[in-house]
Amino acid sequence: MGGTSKSTQQTQQQSQLTPWAPAASGVTDILSTLAPSIDTLAGTPLVNQAFGALEANAQAPNPYAAPAQGATLAELAGGPNYARAADLLDRGYGATAAALSPYTRGSALDPASNPALAQQLAAVNSEVQNTVAPMFSAAGRLASPAMAMAIARGIAQGDAPILQNAATNQINAVNALGGAGTSTAAGLGNLDAGNAGILAQGIANAPAAYAAQNFGPQALLTAALAQQQLPISNAGLLSSIYEQPAAQFGTQTGSSSSTGTQTMSGAQQFATIARGINSLLSPLRFGGGTGYGGGGDPLG
Repeated sequence: MGGTSKSTQQTQQQSQLTPWAPAASGVTDILSTLAPSIDTLAGTPLVNQAFGALEANAQAPNPYAAPAQGATLAELAGGPNYARAADLLDRGYGATAAALSPYTRGSALDPASNPALAQQLAAVNSEVQNTVAPMFSAAGRLASPAMAMAIARGIAQGDAPILQNAATNQINAVNALGGAGTSTAAGLGNLDAGNAGILAQGIANAPAAYAAQNFGPQALLTAALAQQQLPISNAGLLSSIYEQPAAQFGTQTGSSSSTGTQTMSGAQQFATIARGINSLLSPLRFGGGTGYGGGGDPLG
């Protein structure tokens, strides 16, 4: 007998994972602790207050901006006394050059261009003549060549130290004037350098001074952020503690299903049918005769 027979069997089982009972309350507490942090992810009231203060300070006019800008512009323009120092140097050099000019021209020792020198030389000339003339007159040699030579020698000896002293005094005066100009210019330059240093220090301190008004809000923001992060940090720590025991000791039931298919040959199918018929006729053979006489095999 040919043909096939197919049978299908399906088994289904549902499962559910529940945490280990001793860890369940801890997990619940962690989740309840996280809830406020989740609700305030956009910021706690203190965080918002700190940000508000920072925004208010940022929007307010910066009182240090104009002075810092002015100081910077002043530095870029150079020291205010540089021009005066240069002018003093120029005038000092000019005075020195003017004072030295008679010497370079050879007129410093000319009585015609120096009235004071002319008076001193005239006094020497008069004194020499008044001293020499009577001597030669008494000797009867007045207006003699020897008298003229004596007068000339006396005038030269009297004029030499006067001229040398005049030249030395003028040179000293020129040096003093040049030194005064140089010292004045150097002093003004030092003043400018000191002033520039003060301005530079002010510029360097301006950012710190501006940031000082944010110290309070920044401290408030730091504290608020720490307060916001504390529950999250603690919850993460506790979660790592509860995670392992909850996973190892929890109870778990699973679910599965299977389907099988069996194909029988004709002989197998016939044998199966024969066994079924035989099981149906067994009561008739051994039931003690029920209508077929004597309990015999109705098929025998």
